[in-house]
Amino acid sequence: MKNFADLTEREVLAVAIASEEEDSRIYMSFAEDLAERYPDTAKIFEEMAEEERGHRHRLLETY
Repeated sequence: MKNFADLTEREVLAVAIASEEEDSRIYMSFAEDLAERYPDTAKIFEEMAEEERGHRHRLLETY
């Protein structure tokens, strides 16, 4: 595995894209777990997941 400092620009973008995707999945998982008991909190996590999808989209455009 390469050191982060040794990654190319495209490799750094790929890592960032994967991170945004994973963050979105995590937030949606939280939202689904909380939806019945805490719908307002679940909505916040859904919004956070959507924000991460937006980040991912913008990174993909750059990639």
